[in-house]
Amino acid sequence: MDFNTLIFGGLAVISLAVFLFIGRFRAFKSQRERDDRIDWSKRQFSLWRIALYSLGVVLMIVLVTQMM
Repeated sequence: MDFNTLIFGGLAVISLAVFLFIGRFRAFKSQRERDDRIDWSKRQFSLWRIALYSLGVVLMIVLVTQMM
């Protein structure tokens, strides 16, 4: 086990511990119960459109790397 493994492994463990510690806390009632909350029940974007855009970006990256 080298020094990089120890450093980055320790950093991952510390990050996970901080995330789990902070995750216990809940937002204030004024933050949770607002009038202008986002309505998550309706979809703003189509999943097909996101998939097509992602495919287009991947294809463009592949084409650019093949030209080099």
